[in-house]
Order: sequence, then C-alpha cells, then structure tokens
Amino acid sequence: MTYQELLELKSNRAAKLTEGNDLLKKKDFEAHKALMGEVAKMNAEIDAAEAQLAEEGRFDEGDEKMKGLHANYLHQQEEKAKGKAVDDIRRSNEYAAAFVKALRGGVKVRQAWGAEDFAPLTKALTETGGTPEGSDGGFLVPEEFDNLIHDYEKEYLDLSQFFTVEQVRTLSGWRAIEQGKRKPLPKILEMGTIGKEDQPKFEKVTYTVEKFGDRLPVSAELLEDNTAGLLQYLAGWFAPKYILTKNALLLKLLNDLEKTVSLTAGSEAKELRKAMIKQLNTAQSMGAMLLTNQNGYAEMDGWEDKNGRSLLVPNPADPSVYRLNGRQVVYGDNDQIPDEAGKSPIYVGKFQSLGTLFVRKGLEMAATDIGGDAWATDSYELRGLCRMTAVAMDKNAAFKALIGSGSGAAG
Repeated sequence: MTYQELLELKSNRAAKLTEGNDLLKKKDFEAHKALMGEVAKMNAEIDAAEAQLAEEGRFDEGDEKMKGLHANYLHQQEEKAKGKAVDDIRRSNEYAAAFVKALRGGVKVRQAWGAEDFAPLTKALTETGGTPEGSDGGFLVPEEFDNLIHDYEKEYLDLSQFFTVEQVRTLSGWRAIEQGKRKPLPKILEMGTIGKEDQPKFEKVTYTVEKFGDRLPVSAELLEDNTAGLLQYLAGWFAPKYILTKNALLLKLLNDLEKTVSLTAGSEAKELRKAMIKQLNTAQSMGAMLLTNQNGYAEMDGWEDKNGRSLLVPNPADPSVYRLNGRQVVYGDNDQIPDEAGKSPIYVGKFQSLGTLFVRKGLEMAATDIGGDAWATDSYELRGLCRMTAVAMDKNAAFKALIGSGSGAAG
C-alpha cells in the first residue's frame, strides 16, 4: 500500500464514521453494529499499513524520504500514546468538576499550579511534556464538551466531513505525500537483475496550526448553573463558531484552486459533466462530489434533459441526498459560500485528496471577572480557543466552475 492509498483509507474510515452517526440518529442499531464491524477491519488495515510503510523506511539508508517517513510514523505513534493519556484524564468526572470550578472562580492557568482542587487540569496540561499544552490559553475542556460540540456539528453544514481531518497534538509538523504515477512491472530476462525502477517519491508537506478564539460575557448566575447545563450553554455558543472557522479554512483551499472551468450559458450541465471526466483522473472523478451555494443549487435544480427530466436525482438509499451523474451534490448558505461577480461557484472533486484539516486536539477555555467589561457589569468573561489549519495536498484533485442565473435548459 502506498502512502497516498493510506490517506485515502483514513478518509474512507472517516466517511464510515459519519455514516454511523446518521444510522444512530435513525436508531438503526443493527446497521450501525455492522458498520462498526467494517470500521474495525479498516482500523486493523490502517495500523498494518502504517507499520509496513514505516518498516520499509527503517533501514533504507539510501532514501532520506523513506527514512523520514519512518521517523514520522514513530513520532505519530508517540503522539498518539501521549494523547490517549490526556484524553483519559479529560474523560473523568473529577476533571469536569475541576474545570467548572475553575471557570466559576475565574482561575487562570498559572494560578492552578500546586492547587489540589485543580490537579486534574494541570496534569492534563503537562501530560504531553515540554511546553504545557494550553498554558498560553486556558484549560483543556472536558471530553464531554467535545461530544456536545459534535452534536451541534450535525445541525450545521460542516465541510470537514468531506475532507481529510487529522487530530494532532503538536503546533507544527509535516506529512509525506507520494508523488508521480505507478508503472507496470518491467520485464526481466532469465537470470537478469531485478531493478528498482519504481521507487516511491515523496513530497514533504508542512503544517503549522493557527490560533482562533472569541470571548463571551456571561452572568454570575449562569456560571452557577449545574455543570451539565453550563457545558451545554457554552457548547451552543462555541460550536457554530468552531464549525464556521473550519469551513472558512477549507473554502480558502477551494477558492485557491488553480484549475477553473468556464461554462457556457445554456450548456452548463453538459460541459460540467465533461469536465468531471477530463479534468480529474478516473479515481478522483468516480469519488468526486459537488459543492455550491443556495443560488447555485437553485440553478442546478432547474437543469433538465431533453425529455424534461431533472438531472438532479435523489439517492435511493437516502432521498434527501441528490446526485448529478452519480456524484453527491451539497450546498451551503449564500453568506458562507458567496457568489463571485454575480456567478455561483461549483467546486468539484475528491476533497479528501485535495486537502487536510489539521486540528490540534483539545479546545481551551478560561474565565475572568476582572478583564474587559466583567468588572463594571458584575459578570464574567469567558474565552474559548482552538487551533487548526488547512493544507492543500493534491491540487489536481478538484476544480472550480462558475454558473450564472437565468441560464435556462442545461442540456
């Protein structure tokens, strides 16, 4: 398995998990159980592939990139082990109680060191070693808060479900992306030497997560609410902002696409279908999806064939999902995906291959009754922080087209 195939396997696993969430909402527990069995097999395949690729580079002294791939694997395994230790702490009831107590008392990170009541919080910050995680922002939120965020994500269009997402623990790092095309096996004469004509070549793609955050004034009465109610309220405030931040980063990747296609008014559908075949390689085209805004979707909804039948066809497995030429069509609000000079964008491609969203795991939150307007209004001010970035991996995996209103029949 190549490194690129490994990334696609991870993307497919993420898609399965999204499907699992939908099954849970429908309370189809039998189907969910079967799907989790598929996910378990994919987990085993991913673990085996990562170990294989790392072992291939372990003693390959002649290929620095393969050696780097091995070093990167070891780093990820170490990061995963440390991350599990932090998650185990954040999962406990003691952690949630200490977190809420710190918010209600306006306790800052530097004030929590050595205080027994806040020991779970400081332990989580220092578990990964080095510079305390979150020490420049706030306390890591309890895992329960993460789950509440995920619940709210289901209510909004979250573009990250269509891209590759990696949870990271460090502020920066890199990934090795395989370049070039695979070749057929060369012919070998009798007693001939077996060559090394098809060695994998990797490009080093770096990432550095950026910090995003906002402040929320809250009353002292709200902070005194029960723990579950307080966390629910904070998640309701933070989740939409968190999702919109992810969407903005991923939309920038889409708007930075170098491949653009001009569509002729009245022939948009025909030309768009042709572009899906010619502008993307076969694997990307078969796994492609289309993303547009409300205006763009309204135009596409009016596209018909010569017999007056709509070109947008519902998916038999889920009638709420529509497809064009077998590819899923998704649309977002106009204010999130704006028109360009009166034309609506349609982004087409396999977005899992196009880009990766690196999210530093562990949202941070802190409160104060001193800063901002808190002192004057006898209230508290909460600050929520997250860290993430989006990086283009394969810019040839997608393209952008523009359609105008009033185009008539699509052909």
